[in-house]
Amino acid sequence: MKIAPFELERWYVQYEFNVKYNISASCGRETTTAELLAMAGPEATEKYLSLGLDYTQNPGDPLLRAEIASQYANLSPDQIQVTTGASEAIFLLMNLLLEPGDTVIAEAPIYQSLFSVAEAVGANVKRWWLHEEDGWQPDLDELSRLIDSRTRMVVVNSPHSPTGSVLSRETRRALVDLAERHGFWLISDEVYRGIVYNPADDLPPAADLSDRAISIGDMTKPYGLGGLRVGWIAAHDRGVLSACSALRDYTTMCNSAPSEFLATVALQHKEELLARNLTIARENLATLEAFMEKHREILSWVKPRGGFTAFPGFNPPMDGGTLGFGEAAGKVMPSQEFCRRLVEVNNVLLLPGSTFGVEGHFRVGFGQTPKTFKTGLELWSGFLTRLQGL
Repeated sequence: MKIAPFELERWYVQYEFNVKYNISASCGRETTTAELLAMAGPEATEKYLSLGLDYTQNPGDPLLRAEIASQYANLSPDQIQVTTGASEAIFLLMNLLLEPGDTVIAEAPIYQSLFSVAEAVGANVKRWWLHEEDGWQPDLDELSRLIDSRTRMVVVNSPHSPTGSVLSRETRRALVDLAERHGFWLISDEVYRGIVYNPADDLPPAADLSDRAISIGDMTKPYGLGGLRVGWIAAHDRGVLSACSALRDYTTMCNSAPSEFLATVALQHKEELLARNLTIARENLATLEAFMEKHREILSWVKPRGGFTAFPGFNPPMDGGTLGFGEAAGKVMPSQEFCRRLVEVNNVLLLPGSTFGVEGHFRVGFGQTPKTFKTGLELWSGFLTRLQGL
């Protein structure tokens, strides 16, 4: 397989662990092992410390699968395949469901593996672009124009990263209807499920609505548990799940026992963890809203309705002379150059829109501790002011 470099992840390899203020990350506040074990109590702690470190079951620990299945109205534990993060779920599904020459329609911007793996398989990927002026909402008429006789898969993400938009119930239902009418797979990336700021936006998972819909979830975004590397595929079609299990023999084979144990504990206390992370995100979102208002002359945005990310845009020329970047005077910096200089000057990390194929935007992540987020925004604010020569 020849696959394109993963632009977002290559950016993070350079900077993620070397900056002081990372205000670009897409997940909730980090959760520690100690916090999870404190929730579980002494008996669970003792069990965790005596846990064997042999191989685990390929489909996932039965207790973990039961906890995951409890989040779906119409699925049982044997309709869940645990994976090593959502990334493996995407890799398995793309390789199993697609053939060279198939058409895949993927929302854009979107996490790169949701289309690059399909391209590496030999599929013809059509980008279904979302636009800021439309509130980052998908245009179903445009989707209908993109569907052709070889369309095998449509890929969506809601709540959406990087924009923070959320599908309406009507759009979700229309997508399911199209999948059933045309016979394609609807792959629904739902790694932010549960992270919405209006309860009315909390949609049922796609896999609950149709045999043609497959949901992807993980422990990273809502719970701040990326280090566990636990994700899953939820689907009605047991044949697809069985094939995913068999292909997994060639990838990671199984998850780690400690990761599955801690993921089970987290899901047993998911309401507490989600409430904590939503409280933090709401505080940070209010801080971000004030920041955007302060810089409204040069920045634009659509306020996120879900997830932990926003995708502000910038348009007017910026004068870099006051920062010693004279070559930027009278120009709009490419987003990657802007973000690189912000790291160099202020030790603050944003994610350039170019990693999503969209110039003139940055991804901001507001799931981390409020103190870190506020300081990062203050430093970014000073950078913007000096860059304008004000």
